Amino acid sequence: MRAGLAEICGRTGLSPAEARRRARAALLEMVCVQAPAFRFLLDRAVGGLHTRAWSFDVDWPALDRLRATHPDASLVFLPTHRSYADAFVLMRVLVAGRMPPAYVLGGDNLRFFPLGTIGRRAGVIFIRRSFKDDEIYKLALRRYMHHLVASGAHLEWYMEGGRSRTGKLRAPHYGLLHYLVEAQREAAGRDVLLVPVSITYEQLQDIGAMAAEEAGAAKPREGFGWLANYLRDQGRRLGRAYVRFGAPLSLGESSGSLDKVAFEVFQRINRVTPVTGPALVTLALLGVDDRALGLRDLHAFLQPLLDYAARRGLPTGALDGLREPAGLAQVLDGLVAAGIVRRAGETLRIAPGQDAVAAYYRNSAIHWFVNRAILELGIMVASRAGEGEGEAEGAGDALARGMATARAWRDLLKFEFFFSERRAFDEEIAGEARLLEPDIGLLASGRTLPRFLLESAPFLVAHRILPAFLEAYGLVADRLAGQPVDAPVEEKPFLAGCLEAGRRLVAEKRLRSPEAASRELLANGFALAANRGLLGPGDEALAVQRRRFAAEIAEALAALADIAALDAARPAARTAA
Repeated sequence: MRAGLAEICGRTGLSPAEARRRARAALLEMVCVQAPAFRFLLDRAVGGLHTRAWSFDVDWPALDRLRATHPDASLVFLPTHRSYADAFVLMRVLVAGRMPPAYVLGGDNLRFFPLGTIGRRAGVIFIRRSFKDDEIYKLALRRYMHHLVASGAHLEWYMEGGRSRTGKLRAPHYGLLHYLVEAQREAAGRDVLLVPVSITYEQLQDIGAMAAEEAGAAKPREGFGWLANYLRDQGRRLGRAYVRFGAPLSLGESSGSLDKVAFEVFQRINRVTPVTGPALVTLALLGVDDRALGLRDLHAFLQPLLDYAARRGLPTGALDGLREPAGLAQVLDGLVAAGIVRRAGETLRIAPGQDAVAAYYRNSAIHWFVNRAILELGIMVASRAGEGEGEAEGAGDALARGMATARAWRDLLKFEFFFSERRAFDEEIAGEARLLEPDIGLLASGRTLPRFLLESAPFLVAHRILPAFLEAYGLVADRLAGQPVDAPVEEKPFLAGCLEAGRRLVAEKRLRSPEAASRELLANGFALAANRGLLGPGDEALAVQRRRFAAEIAEALAALADIAALDAARPAARTAA
């Protein structure tokens, strides 16, 4: 610590006394203790109020294996972040599983009475939400983490940085992971295991507020009054909370870069995240252009989805009940009670203004269906490209075109989903194709993939899960195409303009997916544009590239519209309208 302070003083001209004063103040902000009485108070009293809304469904055997197989390793639990209750859910599970207590790194926005008072004495390390330019604070945090790892402590934090606003995993933040890698190397001989943790809820009471924030509303300031209201609302029963543990990743044995380590952790989280009843029901009701679905048709649509999940061996959360009308009615009752679904007799639709909330539930399982959606897009685009081109020009050409299209959509959506590397992705798409049609290679005898592959498919999902992402990207692309090329695009004002345009288009019902007007989705579209070098400055060639980007998004949306029209023309859809 002294050496680090001396280096900072030499580089910045700061006096040693001032550097020590600031370092001490930073350490006093974050250092905590683990007093048993306060751990008990945080778990049973505060945690009990936060978690009483759910019954727990936990993979206890995975936790038992973790405890038995790695008794001496420092464990770093990296859970998904969906709710303020996440830390309390995991704490209750670890206590019940007889795991040693972990130090929890959390934002200092929650360091108010009584959470701050209790948390600092119960192993909660409150850190600033942002400290990019504070070299002394970063040094203090780095050295404190080194101290904890060297002492064999267990740690816990959210690699997503903040709560997911869309229901799926956000992009990882690398700062704390970088400090952890340094600490593991310094503590030679001590293994550090990264433990991916998926926490999935059947319902959450704070999604409406998060959806409003995504659409531009101000985030309420946390404080005692906010906490009292939040805990009051937690008194309503919200179904199950599913806690799953992915395969641990040894930091000492990992040879990949920091981003590859984070990517692997998130993929392992996705592999154990279960598909829930609300996720499937909202998937079915979204993307159907305000059409209501009949109860029988909804039940009929879900059956092949359940068969698909069973054939792929997906982890599921209490889905067997959806096989029967009574089980479906139970899931619908919860969504209706929460105001997400509107029921009129035997017909159902997403309630007005609740599209983003419904999408949140759908998105908790969206990663299991995105490859299927990309396959559907590939078939539709390859079919459209080959129409009217005459005789076949060679066996297998249509499959190659479809695969090339799938890879293009993978590149387009890489800031939204954690896709496998290209070779594994190709194998996954081929596996999806075989599920759709085992003899697809024989059917694709030329330049055209038969359209009836989609017409005869037991279900279609592309138009139910992808429009929001692509419409958000379309907002970015269209606005970018109208920007002058001789000056760089500034992110904040540009995205503010995109969000304003998105809200206007939603009000005018010119967007199929209201959740497209989302800060997070628009920011991901901006990141994609930056990744493609479209932000400038440049010349006329840049303007051409921007127009091509907009055309690429438009082509994807047109293919989705074709799939939606095809699905709406199916017999079940016609009777449900």
